Amino acid sequence: MNPKKKGLRIAFGLVAGFLLLNLVWYGVTTIQYKPFLAAVPEHVTGVHAMTKNGLSYNVKTPDYLSYVGNLAVSDDKAGIWLIIWPTLFGDDEYGVRIQDKQTGYELMVNDQLKLLEPDAELQAILDRNKPEITRLVEHAKTVFPLD
Repeated sequence: MNPKKKGLRIAFGLVAGFLLLNLVWYGVTTIQYKPFLAAVPEHVTGVHAMTKNGLSYNVKTPDYLSYVGNLAVSDDKAGIWLIIWPTLFGDDEYGVRIQDKQTGYELMVNDQLKLLEPDAELQAILDRNKPEITRLVEHAKTVFPLD
């Protein structure tokens, strides 16, 4: 085969592969995040965020060629944030950020609000804040179409 034709075929294959990757990324992220974006209106800054009943809600769509975005519900007065990383197949991941007087804690939890990695100190902090975290989860489920 002519080396010039071979080079053109390789270049064409690379360009086609890159275009396909972009098309798949755009389709997946658009379909996955469309219901979340519809639930939270776009702010004048271009970010999907709103405040309702004293809670802040926002949607962060995935960055370019990433499939990871997040949903967040926060009660800034209580210093508690719930972050949800929706996945394509419904096995969403959850995180909680708790801000005490001078210390912040970031906890990875399951959908039952149990720590993914056992830790006595973090469990005590989670237990102390569980009613507020449960309230955030309930509000998240009323705003976002979660499974």
